[in-house]
Amino acid sequence: MLLGASVVSDVGTWVQLIVVGSLVAADTGSAVQTGLVALATFMPQGIASPFGGLLADRHDRRKVFATALLAQASVTAVLAIVLGFGVRTPSILTALILVGSAAGALGAPSSAAMQPDLVPPEELMAMVSLGVYSWNSGRIIGPLLGSVLVLTVGPALTIGFNAFSFVVMAGAVALLRRPFRPQGGDGVDRTVRQQLMIGWCALRTTPGCLHGVAFLVLFNLTLIPFMGLIPIYVKAEFGGGTSMAGAVASAQGVGAIVGGVTVTWLATRLARSALIKGAQFAMAGALLAYALAPTVVWLVASAFMLGGVVAAMFIMSSSIVQRDATSASRGRVVSIMHASMGISYGIGLLFVGSLGDVVNLHVAFSVGAGLLLVGFGLLTRRSRNWRAAIDGSEQVGRDTVVVGPLSVIAGD
Repeated sequence: MLLGASVVSDVGTWVQLIVVGSLVAADTGSAVQTGLVALATFMPQGIASPFGGLLADRHDRRKVFATALLAQASVTAVLAIVLGFGVRTPSILTALILVGSAAGALGAPSSAAMQPDLVPPEELMAMVSLGVYSWNSGRIIGPLLGSVLVLTVGPALTIGFNAFSFVVMAGAVALLRRPFRPQGGDGVDRTVRQQLMIGWCALRTTPGCLHGVAFLVLFNLTLIPFMGLIPIYVKAEFGGGTSMAGAVASAQGVGAIVGGVTVTWLATRLARSALIKGAQFAMAGALLAYALAPTVVWLVASAFMLGGVVAAMFIMSSSIVQRDATSASRGRVVSIMHASMGISYGIGLLFVGSLGDVVNLHVAFSVGAGLLLVGFGLLTRRSRNWRAAIDGSEQVGRDTVVVGPLSVIAGD
């Protein structure tokens, strides 16, 4: 039930991302302006997710998630109305997307923290994979559906579909007739700062969580920005519009589903550290192929490859974080993961987009591929125990960490 509703919601999100991004790209011709639409979709993770983590560790996660979805539906409905009145100002559209995404970021930690309670531990990675399949099914269907809807009913009703998709997801979550309350909570008498520091210390003293987040930050800084720049890349370098952007995004989605299935199967046979190391070189190679694409066919094929390796890397890293985080602090740990990804994606998007405006996006993406490999080399050289942490063979002791007047038992 959750997976089916999630597919509907993810389709709506990708309809909005491609449609609004293409409108801004057509009106401005700027990589930075187009990138800001994608940035508004994902950047709020860096601000709102930590507070969402607090809510997830203090209240029923099911109710928090459903409430956030309804808030997203309301803001997205306002965006549809604004488009209906003919508003195309990038700053106004971006601001509305930003508010809606912030509401979503408040609920995302609750959604992720619920997952380990839905399946046995050995099926957690497969559960995370289902989320990736849902997101990328939306990536396949959404751009194509968005292209058709824009031509038939216009952008306003197209974005209205996304508002409806959030209501569908909220209804599915509400139908779960069981509580998802955190176990072994650390009390409600501490300040917000103290509770956030507990989550930070739990992340910092759990090697698997720390390394998983570090790898996610690296590829959000260097590689993931290409997603938000698809509309301007196909317009500036290939003369395409919404339909071509949708085809590239859909190819990436198909690749992500294939990559998710493949990495879930490989994880039962190979060490996760070996898979993550291989994924770095595969991601860099795929991004370089995307950057140097001479034709649209090449572009679509390289987007397919990028989708596969990106999905594999996300599934491995995020499932490590969820695997090692304790129930009491899982919401906050996951929220820090989301916040780190949102902030690093925003920084990377602005850097790559600015470089694309100054030189071109071929060069910008090539630089990203090189920085990915350099960053991975530096991270693994600095941490000699990264393999043990990723593979789960390094056990965390019950070390006491003092944070000002607050004493935290790491691992509790």
